[in-house]
Amino acid sequence: MDMSAEKSDLRQMVRDAHGLDAWTVAASVANDALWYFDVPTDKLCLSPRALELLGYSPDDFTPDVSIARHVHTDDMIELQRTVHQMVRGEDRCNVELRRVTVEGNVLWTLVRLRAVRGFDGSLSLLAGTIACIDHQKKAELKLRDDARRDALTALPNRVALYERLSARIGRAERSRRPRFAVLYLDLDRFKLINDSLGHATGDALLRESAQRLTRVLGPRDLLARVGGDEFVVLLNEVESEDHAHQTCEAMHAVMRELVPLVGRDIFTSLSVGIRMSDESTFKAGDMVRDADTAMYHAKRQGGGRTMLYDQRMHRKMVERLKVQTELAYALRRAELRVAYQPIVDTCEKRLRGFEALVRWQHPTRGPLSAADFVDEATDSGLIVLIGRWMLNEVCSQLAAWRREVPNLEPVFVSLNCCDREIVDPDFTQIVETALITHDLPPSSLVVEMSEAAMTANAEHAIPALRRLRELGVQIQMDGFGRGYTSLDVLRRMPLTSIKIDRTYIAGVAHDEESRAMVGTINAFARALGLDVVAEGVETKEQAEAIAAMVRYAQGNHYGRPAAASAARRLLLQSAPC
Repeated sequence: MDMSAEKSDLRQMVRDAHGLDAWTVAASVANDALWYFDVPTDKLCLSPRALELLGYSPDDFTPDVSIARHVHTDDMIELQRTVHQMVRGEDRCNVELRRVTVEGNVLWTLVRLRAVRGFDGSLSLLAGTIACIDHQKKAELKLRDDARRDALTALPNRVALYERLSARIGRAERSRRPRFAVLYLDLDRFKLINDSLGHATGDALLRESAQRLTRVLGPRDLLARVGGDEFVVLLNEVESEDHAHQTCEAMHAVMRELVPLVGRDIFTSLSVGIRMSDESTFKAGDMVRDADTAMYHAKRQGGGRTMLYDQRMHRKMVERLKVQTELAYALRRAELRVAYQPIVDTCEKRLRGFEALVRWQHPTRGPLSAADFVDEATDSGLIVLIGRWMLNEVCSQLAAWRREVPNLEPVFVSLNCCDREIVDPDFTQIVETALITHDLPPSSLVVEMSEAAMTANAEHAIPALRRLRELGVQIQMDGFGRGYTSLDVLRRMPLTSIKIDRTYIAGVAHDEESRAMVGTINAFARALGLDVVAEGVETKEQAEAIAAMVRYAQGNHYGRPAAASAARRLLLQSAPC
């Protein structure tokens, strides 16, 4: 049987019965719309489905309608690029275009093109299909948008920031004017608010902060949340550094206003770092890093202020990172030491205890005091590990002295602790375990915490210190008089002693006002039942003046910080025969 003849007869039967070509029937069943464009005559022809897709009725459409009329203006470049490919010899192409309907609606479509060429190779016809992919494309775009947006604040996130900033740097490389700037923002006191009032309150504060900051920025600027309580602003155009500072001042102003949350007014502020664009601006990551570095310096100076980045800041940060890395190795390599400085009873003229001070035997820089690395230890979190090492080292040494020194009278060792250690829920248990392990009475250990740390975190510090006090550990406030401790906070603190800040001791031998301040502090503390230690006694004259007012004293006049062996000799000298 002749199969081709049979197919031809079938097509003819369909045509005779319905007045339609079989392929036309098949095309009407398919979801894709058909089209072709006659290049020589500049005429566009659309199938019924294509007419429907674009919002035409068969009577409204004329073949001379321009293709450009149906393509979104933002996609014209992509259409022109595709047509040029076809003209240059490409036979098939696919392109995603937004099509504008007669009613003005925008639909995403997938356009498939095939070229038909004349005998001379020139393009004579473009034909293909149009498939509506609007639902799928908008879902895809939503996913992409969600991936670039912070879920909590609905602000752009780090991914979106880097895309916009990279594009802005690209434009700046072609033209250095106008300049732009990156601002790195951090909310001051956020951790305290989040920890004390709960994460729901912290989230509400972040949302309110995002809204306030958005209000002071221009329509072409970008505000992004890059994590935690940190935001980054891209100022798209700035005339000068003063312009950037003015924007920062506006942000400071709106953030200083009280935020009413959970039935109370909450105060916060901003630390801001500025990185201006310049000839060295090449990478988005570098600009954000530099702005972050400047913000860090602003925060270290007390927060609530703005710092402009310069290259010296980066060098300092690199050096700080190096110290932090070396400090982590120091813990593993046993490079840390404990030095013990005597604390004496000025009335009985005898040794009463020691303050334990950490020292670092650096392999290349030699012996370092805590002042040389405490900031790096605090920033890196290593301060907690160092504190736990110190606790066990001190308890072990105390136990050794009790075994080795005959007739040793009760002595204490004062150990500095930071707020991170104190508020650790496990800290009391850690201290108790160390005391039990080394068979020490709790009163032989004095936990010392700075006045600033105690008062700044009073809500968390007071319960933690009370648990230590209930254990029998002594509690001392260090550096008293340097800050602004309220009487109420001082009354609620479970203190056993205070240590007068050395700034008052420096002039006590010759300055009447300093003597009056020391006498007043001593009388006030004694009225509360607290012991008093004078810190920083350096000279004989200071020692004589202090002895007339304060019971306990510490300083180089009585002995410099020394190794445990030297401290042991002092104990032997002071022990009763």
